[in-house]
Amino acid sequence: MSSKDSPPPLASSSSPPPRLCEVSFASIKPCAHLKQVFNSNAKDTVLRNYGLAVKVSNFNNISSFRMPRLKNKGSEKGKLDGARIMKLRSKALKCKECSECIGGTFMCVQCPHVGCRKRKHFVHHSKQHGHIFGIDGELGYLFCFSCGDYTTHPELESMRLKMSLKSPVSEETIDSNLVAKYSRSVNYKSTTGLRGFVNMGSTCFMSSVLQTFIHNPIIRDYFMTDGHLECPKNKDECITCALDEIFTEFYTSNKTCGFGPVSLLNAAWRANKSLAGYSEQDAHEFWQFMVEQLHQALSIQDTSNGKNHHYHHSNCSCILHKTFSSDLLSTITCDDCGNVTSTVDPCIDISLGITNSDDLMTCFRNFTKKEKLDIKYSCAKCHTRTNATKRLSIMKFPNTLAIQLKRFEHNAQSVKLEKFISFPMFMNMSEFSSSYSTTNRFDPELTYELFAVVCHIGSVNTGHYIVVVKNNQGQWFRFDDSVVTLLTVDQVSQLKAYLLFYIVHKMD
Repeated sequence: MSSKDSPPPLASSSSPPPRLCEVSFASIKPCAHLKQVFNSNAKDTVLRNYGLAVKVSNFNNISSFRMPRLKNKGSEKGKLDGARIMKLRSKALKCKECSECIGGTFMCVQCPHVGCRKRKHFVHHSKQHGHIFGIDGELGYLFCFSCGDYTTHPELESMRLKMSLKSPVSEETIDSNLVAKYSRSVNYKSTTGLRGFVNMGSTCFMSSVLQTFIHNPIIRDYFMTDGHLECPKNKDECITCALDEIFTEFYTSNKTCGFGPVSLLNAAWRANKSLAGYSEQDAHEFWQFMVEQLHQALSIQDTSNGKNHHYHHSNCSCILHKTFSSDLLSTITCDDCGNVTSTVDPCIDISLGITNSDDLMTCFRNFTKKEKLDIKYSCAKCHTRTNATKRLSIMKFPNTLAIQLKRFEHNAQSVKLEKFISFPMFMNMSEFSSSYSTTNRFDPELTYELFAVVCHIGSVNTGHYIVVVKNNQGQWFRFDDSVVTLLTVDQVSQLKAYLLFYIVHKMD
């Protein structure tokens, strides 16, 4: 926004920050191919190879984040010395074909091969040898190249989380010269996308929204597996190409300074002239603009493949609709004869009023409660103009639930509602389902986990946007343009949210 107010102080808390890897984004179910492996004699081999690969992958995340003391003492018993682990890491995570290094390679589960994602050397290896499982060298996740998606198993995920809490290297034995000698220093922030954006003139609304895409695991996995590869446009004309550039910079570069999204800004200006200049913009409107633009770009890309993409159709196969699409069921009940008329409306986000609410669940209850229609209803069954009741419910739930809290009212005069609305870290949406009943009150599949919150600081006419996101290791970070800071869960829970993003806790 045009003026940058100082953010309100965050309340202190005696609670410690979330433990590393204490929470994961979602419990991804094993694919059919992985289930087959776990039911065969190859299970023990897969577990052993996965454990070895995760040790190499997670060394980067732990040791660089804790900033170990740089000394040259003897190693502790049971831990590798710094020289040896640096050599092993440098060798283990390089593509065998092009020497692409950390952040862009997969380690084969069935053989010692390592291949990059950028030039598709692992894809070629998979097709040639039938080795369909690769371990992401950056995050330690398992990718099934037959399904084209990440997969896991409770035993693998438990192993990954346990490995993430242990460093195989003695903190006393890492020599600073070894990092420069064997490969670039892998910074924790760079390898997990923890990087801010340079404010290029009232672009805090853009920076905050982009972080919600960057840290959405579904969107991240799409771009990091070359989902948007064959585009006829250049990145200054295509918003999706520009976003693809950002993902590459955030997840494979060792830079931690603020990134200037020049290409995306240029592409956005071309698509919407109102975004040009230094005028104030609304974060929610920009989020909707981004979703529409990304959808259109992916539609163009897939037209040649015979895929159908309709922006307002919940069955659209583009990654944006797979991520955010939901269906609202609107029912109108005639007071005289009880006839029910139903309408299904596709949507990508839900806007909730906050006037009569103090917490998010109450906002949803007010959104879905029965209401008398203000006008007479023409009933198609009893053919009378009479009173009727309307109710909204959710018929199809999205993988990512995007929520706007209506803080800005524009009537005779514009007003911003500053009231605090509490929101849960986890919530179950069963009671808002169209199939909800007193006999089927709780559906565990409708449990959602919060991973991003956008806040507006200031007045209705001027202010500043910041965003907090939870990374894949369960830690919360605040992004104030290019400044990134660690927060506790208690600090996050006291924010005055404007946009909230929840991801389904168990994904199909």
